[in-house]
Amino acid sequence: MSDQHERYHGLDVLRALMMCLGVVLHTAQLYTVMDIRDYYWDPMRSFSLDVLLITINTFRMPVFFALSGFFTALLLDRRGFDAMWQNRMQRLLLPFLLFLPVLSLIMGALRILAYNLMRDGELGFDVGVLDGTGRNLFDNTHNLWFLYYLLLFLFCIKLFFKPPVLERMNAFVKKQGFSLMSASVIFPCVMLMAALGSLHDSGRIGASLSFIPQWDVFLFFGLCFVLGWVLYQNLGQLKPLMKYRWWTLLVAVLCLLFAFACFSLKTNAADQFIWHMALSVFTAISIYSFICAFIGLFTHGFHRFNRFVRYVSDSAYWVFIFHSIPLIVIALPMYFWPIAAEIKFLITCTGTYAVCFWTYHHWVRSSWIGERLNGKRLG
Repeated sequence: MSDQHERYHGLDVLRALMMCLGVVLHTAQLYTVMDIRDYYWDPMRSFSLDVLLITINTFRMPVFFALSGFFTALLLDRRGFDAMWQNRMQRLLLPFLLFLPVLSLIMGALRILAYNLMRDGELGFDVGVLDGTGRNLFDNTHNLWFLYYLLLFLFCIKLFFKPPVLERMNAFVKKQGFSLMSASVIFPCVMLMAALGSLHDSGRIGASLSFIPQWDVFLFFGLCFVLGWVLYQNLGQLKPLMKYRWWTLLVAVLCLLFAFACFSLKTNAADQFIWHMALSVFTAISIYSFICAFIGLFTHGFHRFNRFVRYVSDSAYWVFIFHSIPLIVIALPMYFWPIAAEIKFLITCTGTYAVCFWTYHHWVRSSWIGERLNGKRLG
C-alpha cells in the first residue's frame, strides 16, 4: 500500500494542464487550413494553427487517459473497490448526465447559427443548412466524450474484473516489476499504437464523439489508461521517468517532426503504404515518449503544494466542460474581420479562458457544482 497521505501534485497539475489545453486546441481548430468543420470554421486560416493543433492532439488525450488510469488505481489502493466505484460515479457519471443535455442544447443551437453564417453571411436558424450533419445534434457527446470512454473503461472493470481478480493482477504487475521505460513494455505498446493509428490517414487515433463506441478508440485510449494503472503499481518507475525526462521529450519531439515529414511525403509518393506505416510508427513512438516525458517533467517540477497551482488544477474540470460555449460565442462576431487568423486565435483563446475562470470563481468553486466536480474543499 502507498502512503495514504501522499498527494501527487505534479500529476494533478499535468492532468489539469491537459484539460485546459482543450481551449487552445479547439480554438486553433476554428482557424486551420485543414477543413475541420465541426461547429464553426473561420474564413481566416493559417497553417501555423494546423501545426499547433496536430502537436497538441498528439499527446494531450493519451497523457490524460494515462493519468486517469493512475488515479483510478490510486483510489482503488487507498479506499477499496466500492469507494473507488462510488467516487468515479460521482465525479464522472454525474457530471456527464448533468452537463451533456445543457451542452447539447446550447452547442446545437450555436452549430445551426454558425452554419447559417458560413453559408449566407449572416446569422440564421435554418436547420436545413446542416444537411447530412444533422445527426450530430443528437448522436454527440460533445467535449464530454472523454468522460464517456472513461465510464466505459470503469464499467468493463466492474463487469469483468472483480476485486479479487484486480488484486491478483496488481500483485502480478508489482512482482514482475513492469516499467514504462522497459523494452518489454515499450515495444508491444508502441506496436499496438502504431497498428491502431495506421487505420487512419493521420496515423493516429482521435476523438470519437458518437454514442456508438469506436473499437479502435476504445482500445487505444484503454491502452493509455492501462499504462497509468501499471505506473501506479510500481511507483519506483517515477525515478527513471524523472531522470530521463528531457531525453524522452527530445525523442517525442523528433519523432513528431519525422511524422510530419512522413505525412507530407506520402501525399505524392508512389509507395504511399511505406510512408503511411512510417508515419504511424513515428507517431506512436512520439505519443508514448510524450506520456513518459510529461509524467517525469511534472513529477520533478511540481512535487510541492502551491496554492495558485492548486486553484488552477481545481478549475480545470470546469474549464474543459464549459469552454466550448464561450469559445464559439466569442469567435462568431469576428467572422467578417479581415485580420490574421493568429490574432483571432489569441482573442478567442484569451477571452475563453477569462470567461471560464471568472465563471468558475464566482459561480462554481463554492457551489454544489464545484463539489460534484472536485469533491469537498478543505479550507
